[in-house]
Amino acid sequence: AGVLEFLSYLVPFIVLISVVVIFHELGHYWVGRLFGTDIDAFSIGFGPRLFGWRDKLGTHWKVCLLPLGGYVKFRGDANSASMPDAAEVARLRAQMEAEGVDPRRIFALKPIYQRFLVVLAGPIANFVLAMAVFIGFFSIVGEDYYPVRVNRVVDGTPAQAAGLRAGDEIVAIDGW
Repeated sequence: AGVLEFLSYLVPFIVLISVVVIFHELGHYWVGRLFGTDIDAFSIGFGPRLFGWRDKLGTHWKVCLLPLGGYVKFRGDANSASMPDAAEVARLRAQMEAEGVDPRRIFALKPIYQRFLVVLAGPIANFVLAMAVFIGFFSIVGEDYYPVRVNRVVDGTPAQAAGLRAGDEIVAIDGW
């Protein structure tokens, strides 16, 4: 029973964290694409690749063994933390200029405001996801109603002067 109980917590946790990671990384991905940035890889998880595919824009989409994170690797990055590889950026810039391709497709060569927005897009995507989940949840489940009842009225208080008595239910205050 111990292993089954552990798995009953682990599996939902992995699913939940994967959904959060996917939305976070999609935020980076979508804003990067919006600014015309080339993206080498979109990964959910770390470690050995379980499966993946390459899309028509050249992005390698993959799901890896350890599902506790993810990354978007932009063209010219040295690693999954988007650290620029100076030699690779210089080589890509020269190659792209020789081929007549705009070298600003490399993340490291983007204007600072675009890089800022790409980085910010991940946390914003998480915020939007949280809002959507809460709005959806409360739209379906609704809100519990807990009536407010007067427990007791102390003599000489404004409540007594207003005519409140023990057991009265407060349904509105000043029309609200």
